[in-house]
Amino acid sequence: MGGKSELSANFEQGVVKLDGEVTTKNNGGFVRLAHRPNDINKNAKGIKFKARGNNETYEVHLTLKGVKMPPWSYLSSTFNVSENWQEFEISFSDFKKNGYMMASMKPQNIRDISIAGYGRDFDVDLEFKDVTVF
Repeated sequence: MGGKSELSANFEQGVVKLDGEVTTKNNGGFVRLAHRPNDINKNAKGIKFKARGNNETYEVHLTLKGVKMPPWSYLSSTFNVSENWQEFEISFSDFKKNGYMMASMKPQNIRDISIAGYGRDFDVDLEFKDVTVF
């Protein structure tokens, strides 16, 4: 992929801590931590989690089963963190298509849920917890 972005992830006492740097040098520009959930109920409406960090904008990415070019084809929604814990509830209908989507957006088609830093030069300092699908 050619990028120079870096990410470290730690999990302690139910909290995921991401540290690193997103850089657009050498055609880069993203970091992401992905999770492949077990089957998601077809009636699910969205994703909910708590997060805090360094006053930056991050993204939630959904990759779908049947998409041939992950991580370049995905659905995304942004969220802004502050130094205080906040709860985020993002409906699947609020996610926007990116890249070449082949599968339809149905909750049961979700392959991966990712937290990403994307598209600009910045330091990553993000903590999140209590991630659930609702």
